[in-house]
Amino acid sequence: MAGERGHGLVGRGPLGAWYLAGCGLVAATLWGHLAWFGWGPAALLQVGEVSPARGRIERELGTITLAPTQGHDGKYFYLIARCPWPAAADPELLDGLQDPGYRYARPLYPLLAGLGGTLPPRATVAGLLAVQVLAGGLLVAATVALARRNRLPTLAVAVGLSNPGVYSSAVLLTSDLLAFALALAGLAAWQRGRTGVGVVLFAAAALAKEYYALTPLALAAATARDRPGPAAAVGLLPLLPILAWKAVVAWAVGVGEGAGNFSWPGAGAVAAAPGWTNPYHGALAVALVVVSLAAVVRAGRTVPRWQCLVWGVLGAVTARVVWADPADLLRVVCPAWWFAVWCWWPDRR
Repeated sequence: MAGERGHGLVGRGPLGAWYLAGCGLVAATLWGHLAWFGWGPAALLQVGEVSPARGRIERELGTITLAPTQGHDGKYFYLIARCPWPAAADPELLDGLQDPGYRYARPLYPLLAGLGGTLPPRATVAGLLAVQVLAGGLLVAATVALARRNRLPTLAVAVGLSNPGVYSSAVLLTSDLLAFALALAGLAAWQRGRTGVGVVLFAAAALAKEYYALTPLALAAATARDRPGPAAAVGLLPLLPILAWKAVVAWAVGVGEGAGNFSWPGAGAVAAAPGWTNPYHGALAVALVVVSLAAVVRAGRTVPRWQCLVWGVLGAVTARVVWADPADLLRVVCPAWWFAVWCWWPDRR
């Protein structure tokens, strides 16, 4: 359709070609990190020297490059990929997860990576990388589809895809990239009038990371006046699978401690700032939250305005434990990067 061709490079080529380009982009990012770690994929799990997960993972994968202190979240997704059903987890596995009620509440990424727990250890690590690559393809294809639909130029897409949160998620083997890609694909489907497809994609995004339920909720708020029925469906139905799964997890291993991730607006950043080892990441995280909230006033487009509001507020109320490493915060609110670009770019309709 002429109204969806976009401007410049994004208006050219089938979405399948863009999907492959996105896969290549994330694959190249992972390749660079694998080269840094001497081609040891297990190093990307970020298993900490003092992590209770270390013993089990080293028995399964052998000697691996260790990260300082506790490491990062990739090791948790590996453990869950090996045993995706919380009721089947043994005490050692639950201890390795440290907060199993919280960790098990994001099932989609490890479920896909381990094919339901059927893959052996090294194949599971490969699966974690493969899902990141495939999610990168979906992210780029969905971004280009949105750019075409909303007549955004190539530069806007390039700025949107320079999002550090995307690549941080890929190399740390977390579920943020997968959730973000599914959420953007859901938005693209919604804008094309495919409400059912959008609901399924939004539900999958929330199963990858529960915070991504904010995207359909904000979309429902933005479109309730013009499309009340579909808005109600898209705001409520994607919540049902993740709520049902959380109930299963709570029954099996108890309720997690994720509530500690929130505080009063701005308090987390102020409390964490004195300990930042990378002021650049800190400044970038603060700027992203501020620009996202400023875009709420500036925007001429209703849908991205609401998205900037919810993701900007999420960043503002995130607690010190997340702000302590601003790179983590950039990963948590990475959707705000794209939606701020969408808001601030002139509407050419």
